[in-house]
Amino acid sequence: MADDTQTQLQKICDAFADQTGTISIIVEGISHAGSVAINPHAQVPAASVTKLAIACAAFDDPNVDLGQHIDLRDLDETLYCSIMKAFDPATTLSLKELIGFMIIISDNPATSRVLDAVTPQKVDAWLQANGLTQSSFSAGFTDSDLSGRIRENVTTARDCLTLLKRIYDPQSPYVDILNMMANNLRNDRIPKRLPDDAVIMHKTGTLNGLVHDIAIIESPVVSYYLVVLADQLPNSHRFAYDLALFSEAVFEIMRRSKPV
Repeated sequence: MADDTQTQLQKICDAFADQTGTISIIVEGISHAGSVAINPHAQVPAASVTKLAIACAAFDDPNVDLGQHIDLRDLDETLYCSIMKAFDPATTLSLKELIGFMIIISDNPATSRVLDAVTPQKVDAWLQANGLTQSSFSAGFTDSDLSGRIRENVTTARDCLTLLKRIYDPQSPYVDILNMMANNLRNDRIPKRLPDDAVIMHKTGTLNGLVHDIAIIESPVVSYYLVVLADQLPNSHRFAYDLALFSEAVFEIMRRSKPV
């Protein structure tokens, strides 16, 4: 990457991170040069980005049958919105399909059922075994967890980049997870202002005062990783809006960078 382009990238990342809250940013080129890391080791609640690790742990566990059919009547009840409410209660879905709903729409009852199969202990062990050593997982996604312990699950921007690289590795068994990420329906952050021909494989996380989005961006002109974790925000809606503008600016700089 030309020095002036690297300088531009550093400048917009510094400016975006310079606001109230705990904000971590990593931009790292795949097809093009360029790398910026701001607060990469700051621990924050992982929220729903940790669902990617749950999916990976389930795919890796030889004792988990992804083809097992689950009766939706066995899923946890929830006070929150759930896509499961659209199905007849007598419907059965495979565990792999529930993982799809966990990633694509971030459905919490689906997540809880996946966790029943893989266990929080195995998810945490997967994190440590795969180099996400600043991350931990102990709380699930039941209503009681969401109202209390959910902030106990922590991660860092550096660990999230490690997770994305692990999933994106062409030798990994996670092609289906990448496809789920590419079909994520929560696209008002990193993907919102990017070109229509860009494929954004990403996962968001949301809690009160917390806005995360971690992504692999592939387009005909440039490919790169973008990780943004933010906690203790005074205005989450404004941050999400600004994140979309920031993502657009990063794309414009990265596409002008030097191919590797």
